[in-house]
Amino acid sequence: MNPVLSAIMSIGPIALLAALLSVPPAFYVSYRYAPEPKKPLSAARYALMNLAVGALAYALGTIAGIWAACSSASAGNLCGLAGVFGVGPLLSAVAIFFYAHSRARNARGGP
Repeated sequence: MNPVLSAIMSIGPIALLAALLSVPPAFYVSYRYAPEPKKPLSAARYALMNLAVGALAYALGTIAGIWAACSSASAGNLCGLAGVFGVGPLLSAVAIFFYAHSRARNARGGP
């Protein structure tokens, strides 16, 4: 397997866990205490929106990771695991971070 995909498989699950546990709460506090006017948003809806963005990014990342790992002729029969445990979680974590950050920045009136 490609060494880059092996490294991503090590980092992906940890990044996803960190993104799910720390990023949405931190940015929700920033969103919640931003000055008015802003659209009201409950914590449950904010969490569900973050999960939806993360799930969509996970699906796309899994497809891309499986394609990247299994496209070579020398790929083994477990090549799809690079997408499921590597690229999918990593892309999901990045998407959750950027979505939560953009929601908080828009609430503060940023560009």
